[in-house]
Amino acid sequence: MPQLEWNEGLSVGVEAIDNDHKILLDLINKISFAIEKNEETSAIEEVFGQLEAYVVEHFSREEQLMRDCHYPGLREHIKLHRKLTSKVPELKAELLAADSREAAEEINLFLFDWLMNHILGDDMLFAQQAYDEGFADVSQQQQRENTSIRKVTSWLGRTLTLRQRIILTAVIPITSIALLCMTVFWMSFQRFSDIEQLLNVTQITEEVNELSHKLQTERGLSTAVISSNYSQLEYQLKNQRKETDQAYDAFTDALNQLTSLNIDSVISMQISATQAQLQQLNHQRTQIDQQVSSPQQVLSFYADLVSELFRIPEDSVQLQVDSELAHLLTAYSAVLHMKEASGLQRALGIRAIIKDQFSPEEYEHYASLIGEQRSFLKIFKQFTSEQQRHILLPFFEGDASQDARKMEHKLFIAIQKKQLKNLDSQQWFQVMTDKIGQLKILADQLSADIELLAIAKLNQQKQNLYLTSALLVGILLLATLLSWLLNRSIISPMIRITRAMSYLARGDRDIRFVDHFANDELGKMVNAYEQCRRSLLRTDITFMVNTRRQGVELQSRIQEKERYQKLASTDPLTGAVNRRKFNEQAQTEINRLERHYHPMSLLMLDLDHFKNVNDTFGHAAGDEVLKAFCQVCYDNARKTDIVARLGGEEFAILLPDASLRQAHQLAERVCQATRELEIRLPDIEQAIKVTVSIGISAWNIEKFNSIDDMLEIADQALYKAKHTGRDQVCGLI
Repeated sequence: MPQLEWNEGLSVGVEAIDNDHKILLDLINKISFAIEKNEETSAIEEVFGQLEAYVVEHFSREEQLMRDCHYPGLREHIKLHRKLTSKVPELKAELLAADSREAAEEINLFLFDWLMNHILGDDMLFAQQAYDEGFADVSQQQQRENTSIRKVTSWLGRTLTLRQRIILTAVIPITSIALLCMTVFWMSFQRFSDIEQLLNVTQITEEVNELSHKLQTERGLSTAVISSNYSQLEYQLKNQRKETDQAYDAFTDALNQLTSLNIDSVISMQISATQAQLQQLNHQRTQIDQQVSSPQQVLSFYADLVSELFRIPEDSVQLQVDSELAHLLTAYSAVLHMKEASGLQRALGIRAIIKDQFSPEEYEHYASLIGEQRSFLKIFKQFTSEQQRHILLPFFEGDASQDARKMEHKLFIAIQKKQLKNLDSQQWFQVMTDKIGQLKILADQLSADIELLAIAKLNQQKQNLYLTSALLVGILLLATLLSWLLNRSIISPMIRITRAMSYLARGDRDIRFVDHFANDELGKMVNAYEQCRRSLLRTDITFMVNTRRQGVELQSRIQEKERYQKLASTDPLTGAVNRRKFNEQAQTEINRLERHYHPMSLLMLDLDHFKNVNDTFGHAAGDEVLKAFCQVCYDNARKTDIVARLGGEEFAILLPDASLRQAHQLAERVCQATRELEIRLPDIEQAIKVTVSIGISAWNIEKFNSIDDMLEIADQALYKAKHTGRDQVCGLI
């Protein structure tokens, strides 16, 4: 008998448990050796006693370890231990009482099989938990690898499935790409929104320019009226106020439309501040009419009011818009400030002419306004293109500008000579007003250019936004598709390999990988699987060959045995069971029906005048008749019925689970089939025809004790059938 050796693959990782398994294996091997050497019973009994004691000790140690590591399957494990503990004494008794070596070896093989199942099937289940709880031994290499990264990856491996980890490797970059796409889309949308807001604001720049121009003119006239002690230009001031009110109404309507649109919060706050300032206009006018305002107060109020108006387009520059638009807005703002500086210059000049004096403070202010205009002109030139300057600079060099410079020169000479009274205040006002009007036309032109450029930029940005959206969606879909395909290329082979390994473990060697894999981990896994599959196939084939060889030998012996059994239990001529076999099967059916109270019937059949057949046609022809008649019985009987040849031309059919009526029906069919039977033989010209007489009996549990009782009753019924004309059926209970 072969001895089993310890394999390190059987180790569960706990030194004490592994040592126990080694000792148990050694004791079982000792029993095997003792059986092989036919040692005395006392020696086998001694070793088996050691095995019995050590099994109890090992189970106790193992159960304590399971308690320490909180193993959830402890209760089921204890049941298995108790079951084997009670089984060992029985095995010992069977081994000592075994009357052959084969029986003893069978018991010993049971012990080997139990130990292997105990280690691989039971103890390996809690080996991992023992390792997690720190009870299992860890090699030095594993200790060196127990780094922080390994701990994190180990935790991820325990927490997430492989599919979840692979999906995460796809979801994270896709999410990053999606966030990047959203960021790019948001930036594009923000630029689109800023240009849209700018376009909304430019809708009121014309009204801002118009209202500021009217306020500047009203400021100049108000200053002149106050400076002349309300003796000049009062009529012009009243008319100008009406024009200013019309411009204010148009500005208010434009604001109402603008506030319903999407505008920046800073611009919205500035609009609210401007509206609040404009509400003070009527109060200032009342103070002027009541002659309680000084020229300085008037200049300051209107300057503040115009500045508030200018802040609306100025705040538009802060929007994140195209540089070309930003430059045009800056140039537009410079022109507005030039116009405002010219308006203040006009107001200071007309006041000085009417008063015939320029105070040092007023002259300094006047000179600074001229400097501001030059500075704003430089800003205008700086933030406009050469083509725009070529179109717009004539506004600064036209007749109105030249007349204004001449008038400024006259004012300067008059100041030098202190002859301001020689200047015409209305002429000064008109010339400067024409210059301011020219700047207003320039501002309107810039406002129109800004609106046209904003519309063009908005349409371009809208197209870019659509293109960007389509591109980002395409990138995201492509990234998602590629990620899905890549993950599919990993998950699908892993699923197939896992399924193949499961089938391989169950003994199915049919799954073979025909796909080509890269020389990576998956490819190596597939190659390892194929090597394992081929090795197992070779082992299976070798085993099958050996088994086949043994099976052929065994089958030959079985067939030989069956042949002898068949010869001993069947009639060699007809193939029906003989009387001895019939009695055995009948007794089996009697035992069964006595347990379940089922009916059973019996037919006794005897060919009529069979002796005449033998005498007329010969015994060979008689044998053919017997075989043909037996086949008639088989053709009409059920599969569960038992057809037997009792001797000569006498047959019997046992019908389990059949009543007397059912038996009578079968007997009539057999009679009819026999009556129609024609046996034709080569050497005999005429067909041989026979009839049969049949007697029937049914099992009576109160009268019958054995099959012989049924046969006797059936024989009496057959006798009656013979003496009442033959070729008929008679039945007795």
